[in-house]
Amino acid sequence: MAERLRWGVLGAARVARRRVIPAIQASANGAVVALASRDRDKGRAVAAELGIDRVHNSYEALLADPEVDAIYNPLPNALHAEWTVRAAEAGKAVLCEKPLAQDAAEAAHMVEACARRGVPLMEAFMYRFHPQNVHVRTLLAQGAIGDVEQVRAGFCFRMDPLDPTNVRLQPALAGGALLDVGCYAVNASRMVFGEEPQRARAWRDFDERFGVDVALAGVLEYPGRRFATVDCSFKAGYSGWYTVLGRDGVIEVPRAFTPQRDAGAVVIISDAQGNRRAERFPGVDQYRLMAESFAAAVLAGAPVPYAPDDAVRNMRAVDALARAAAHTCDEEVNLW
Repeated sequence: MAERLRWGVLGAARVARRRVIPAIQASANGAVVALASRDRDKGRAVAAELGIDRVHNSYEALLADPEVDAIYNPLPNALHAEWTVRAAEAGKAVLCEKPLAQDAAEAAHMVEACARRGVPLMEAFMYRFHPQNVHVRTLLAQGAIGDVEQVRAGFCFRMDPLDPTNVRLQPALAGGALLDVGCYAVNASRMVFGEEPQRARAWRDFDERFGVDVALAGVLEYPGRRFATVDCSFKAGYSGWYTVLGRDGVIEVPRAFTPQRDAGAVVIISDAQGNRRAERFPGVDQYRLMAESFAAAVLAGAPVPYAPDDAVRNMRAVDALARAAAHTCDEEVNLW
């Protein structure tokens, strides 16, 4: 078995430059050996800054590079499917940014294409690898707060100004708050319940200037008349959190999706009487943990930590919220 996974990166997106490439370069079992950028000067500058040996001037050239084992795909949402499928056809494992696709049908197509070629595929929800969220799953499995009745989750940040050149605000690139950050809140609710929602209602702020939603609030109904409220926004101050309400207590994760590496993280547990205790975790690079876990699975020929079908199920819930928000407030949209 090879000791390290050789990564190629499609494009020079901000998340790649600032988070994922440095995390892979610092990982114990991987290295970014090639970068593809359609902007030659930008590609060379990023490669020089981050210690990447080779720069390709096209995505096709990167996929044809025999020295690349796996692809990290941080392209705009509307390009995820095309280049993930093309990477699979080239025999490359793929770690694709969230959301995996524009909708569930497209996600299912990607999963099928990778399965047909025997290529590993995983959606890059990095927060799932942070010890605080791993600990929450352990607490829930142990019944620390009893049966879960409700989940509240949200991810918001203020985009000031709302810039039409930003890919997050371009409908042709599958922008919008729900796809960009709302997908985290949906994923967290599914992670906590360990089941799939059955119905959805939602309300949105659809900005006609851009043709995308800039804020959304919704409700997902899970089996047993249990509910998750989810919200997202490009207009509110930063928050990225979830709270789990059980019959015997509450678990709060104040900074669930982007905990600060230097400051560490905290999970707050309350019992039925309201007594609270905080469990703290040292700062870690959750992107590095994700990259190392994915690489370990690929190198060993083992299943990736989160099966690609999970991404399809997440997109079904996201799709349901989008459809519900596009209709009247009183109309309910069934997922199944």
